[in-house]
Amino acid sequence: MKKIIVVSCIILVLTFLNYPIFDSEGISYLTIFTCFVVICFSGAKIYFPNDEDYDSVEKEANQLEKYDGDFQYTNEGFYNKQKTPLEFIKWDEIISVHSFSIPISKHTKEEGLEIITDKGSYELGRHTPGIEKLTNELYNHLPDWQFNSPTIRINNYRLKKTKLYERNDDRIKKL
Repeated sequence: MKKIIVVSCIILVLTFLNYPIFDSEGISYLTIFTCFVVICFSGAKIYFPNDEDYDSVEKEANQLEKYDGDFQYTNEGFYNKQKTPLEFIKWDEIISVHSFSIPISKHTKEEGLEIITDKGSYELGRHTPGIEKLTNELYNHLPDWQFNSPTIRINNYRLKKTKLYERNDDRIKKL
């Protein structure tokens, strides 16, 4: 990019020194305009690089889906490392999983997962390390994952929840 800017500047200076080029003002104006456009776009590319391409985004997504973060997984469940002492949550103890969205300000909102078990409730925000892999593990270990559930507004603070999973057995009816 820097070489393109230097070449454009040299052409621009030569155009000004030999004005008009080929005895035509139209060609001179076109050359000057083209040099300014090339310099502007090259400068913008240098100062505002766009490093995100499909491969880098895909690579980052794959790394996030493999990252355990605050969780450790077994066939029976997962450990929540956020809790002290380390807490083990079994897959068959999970009653329901909801995604939630809470507006914090006009342009931002907090999103995450709410996991309800026989022992308690856990709210995990989208910035929780390992939330991507946890979502995939929940999907893989819990039957009847519901992708088409409606999103409902819960209260006047515009809290929205979507049911992703709900266990169907007699224990739920007792709660």
